[in-house]
Amino acid sequence: MTRKILLQQLGENATTAPDPVADVLSQHGDTVTALWPGETTPRTISLQEKQTCCLACDNDLLVSVPKYAVTEMDLPEWMSPNDFLYHQTAWRYFKGFGGQADWPRPWFFRLSKLGEAQKYAAIQLLKVRKFRSRFRQQLRSQLETWLNEPEPRFPNPFSRKQWNCLLNAHVCLAAKQRSNAIYWSR
Repeated sequence: MTRKILLQQLGENATTAPDPVADVLSQHGDTVTALWPGETTPRTISLQEKQTCCLACDNDLLVSVPKYAVTEMDLPEWMSPNDFLYHQTAWRYFKGFGGQADWPRPWFFRLSKLGEAQKYAAIQLLKVRKFRSRFRQQLRSQLETWLNEPEPRFPNPFSRKQWNCLLNAHVCLAAKQRSNAIYWSR
């Protein structure tokens, strides 16, 4: 589902990417009506509004930049714009690690609570369709069971020994590299 999201320039430099801040309810020319998370009354915003900030991190020349902008974002059917605004960072990492928008809502929230390497390994395990190893197939089955339980008995899907088998040096390095790429991209 494609939704319009209001972006706001929150950084002190003009080169800082604007952040998603509100759900756009309607837009008429340069006037936008948007609802911020946790608020019940929508605000009317002018896209013509400007903000003064530094040109770049190494150049203190003051420049005027647009304070607000509107963008369209593809969100899964189960994610409301309000959910996205509250969990935008978790969503970026979930998608960046290979999570699918058509996976169930509880999967996103459970996987988001795992650590960086654990989350990466779990998502990679969920993406595999044909296993050569029976052990890895059993791990995936155990992971799906944990993800689908209404109230899991354990905070993690695997025991320490199972995590040690999954989290070898290659997986941990790949998770760290992917995480850094996500962090530095906008």
